Amino acid sequence: MFSQQFTIQNPTGLHARPAGQLVALCKAIPDDIRLITAKGPVNPKNILGILTAGLKKGSEITVEVEGGSEQQSGEKIIAFLSGLTE
Repeated sequence: MFSQQFTIQNPTGLHARPAGQLVALCKAIPDDIRLITAKGPVNPKNILGILTAGLKKGSEITVEVEGGSEQQSGEKIIAFLSGLTE
């Protein structure tokens, strides 16, 4: 299982637009994905779960991926989150 902690650096957090982009990315990945947040686990293939988690700048999450390409998939998600700038 891929598991990596990440701190949200995007100044506006995961609001609707980046959350939608994250959902699109995760839906294209066949592996099982979870974001572990302070409010509990979130399915990143569901935008309502992400928005309800209220992930703001400084929020700490753990990205967990299980499946045949878990390492590559996890790295893609971390790269996406790291690249958010607005």
